[in-house]
Amino acid sequence: MSSGARILDDNRLRWLRLAFLVVALLLLVLLPFAFFGEAMDRAAPQWLQAGDGRWWLAAVGIALLAADVLLPIPSSLVNVALCLGLGPIWGGIAVGLGCLLAFAVGYGIGWLVPEPRLRAWIGPQLWDRSQSGARRHALWWILGARPLPVLAEISALLAGVMRIAPLPAFASASLASVIVGLLYGASAWLGAGEPHLGLTLLALLALPSALWLVHRLLLKRLLSAPDAAQGVARE
Repeated sequence: MSSGARILDDNRLRWLRLAFLVVALLLLVLLPFAFFGEAMDRAAPQWLQAGDGRWWLAAVGIALLAADVLLPIPSSLVNVALCLGLGPIWGGIAVGLGCLLAFAVGYGIGWLVPEPRLRAWIGPQLWDRSQSGARRHALWWILGARPLPVLAEISALLAGVMRIAPLPAFASASLASVIVGLLYGASAWLGAGEPHLGLTLLALLALPSALWLVHRLLLKRLLSAPDAAQGVARE
């Protein structure tokens, strides 16, 4: 076998290993749905109604949302139950907190994966390139995945596996969680039950885009201010 063919086969093998990692994360999320999904759909409402009082509803609801990475929790049902039982404001806060805790659980599990071994197995060059791209676009893929079933859990796991720095990872997850909580609270206030998925995605993408634009405009203005001051001084 020529050296060129050997390099091509080696690159193909590394890409297959990276794809295997993604499939493994996908199976980690999907298999509990396949085995326990129907049982959790029946059990979750019973757990929410098992105790008396708003504190019980809030505690159980947040705990169920936090366990969404490990268990096939019907998160939409839990979100609606929290907003109906606690009211739009406190229900939205509980939804946002549960959503953020779910990301924290997935992020922590992903961080437990031995990254040096994974990097050596996949290949340092491909791993570093993939990790660099994931870090560079972390704001958008973490935000966009939060309201989507399965993708929300995978994005949390992947953020830990890829060693996305805690500050940008949790900043993105916090912003997404606040938006999801606001939308569910607003839907409960309007009597709509569950917010439309399209509206949720639009809000998740529009708000950070607006913040980015404001940041760029302010940064440009601040950077131009010293230049203007130097021009005045020279005159």
